[in-house]
Amino acid sequence: MQQMWTDIDSFIDSHLIPEDQILKQTLENTENHGFPDHLAVAPNQGMLLQMLIQMNQCKRVLELGTFAAYSTMWLARALPDDGYILTIEGRDTHAAMGQENIDRAQLKQKVDLKVGRAADVLRNLPEDTEAFDFIFIDADKQSYPEYLELSLKLSHSGTIIFLDNVIRAGAIIDKSNKKPSIEGIREMFVAMQNHPQILSCTALQTVGSKGHDGFALAIVK
Repeated sequence: MQQMWTDIDSFIDSHLIPEDQILKQTLENTENHGFPDHLAVAPNQGMLLQMLIQMNQCKRVLELGTFAAYSTMWLARALPDDGYILTIEGRDTHAAMGQENIDRAQLKQKVDLKVGRAADVLRNLPEDTEAFDFIFIDADKQSYPEYLELSLKLSHSGTIIFLDNVIRAGAIIDKSNKKPSIEGIREMFVAMQNHPQILSCTALQTVGSKGHDGFALAIVK
């Protein structure tokens, strides 16, 4: 099944995902430095992020989990020239690679990469930090409940919160799986259920080149 999922993603990409030199350059530079590309979003998933930002005319984006900044490029290309992205990466090696890719891309949008545990960085932001229009969470899964609450504090009515990798090949319904990452995702689902600050939310399973996983999506009330 995995090979078929991968082949279908390739079919989709070949028809619907325009070739972009910045995205290609980012992947090539990441591979040249020995970083695995499986940690980045798939191109069709990147296009989904882009379309959500475009549909809602977002200008300010928060990203938790930069890795090599491939997803950051997708987020940036959806923004107007005066758009802004704050992206946070916890691993020094990933952050260095991400910053190199951002610098090489020479984006028109301002991209501010901060290094550190996302929760700590968010708590240390100035009190007058302007709310974000779109928040993409793709960091350590055990912290998803915490990231959700912190993101809500940095949101306004209509902010979209997108949490990636929340199905984990079905591990979330395996009661014997007590890994912190899986427990964190389960707690996230509980927190989102009837949350007083969330207007509506859902989650979708996905299959493709990245295997069986999925994402959760919420709109702030």
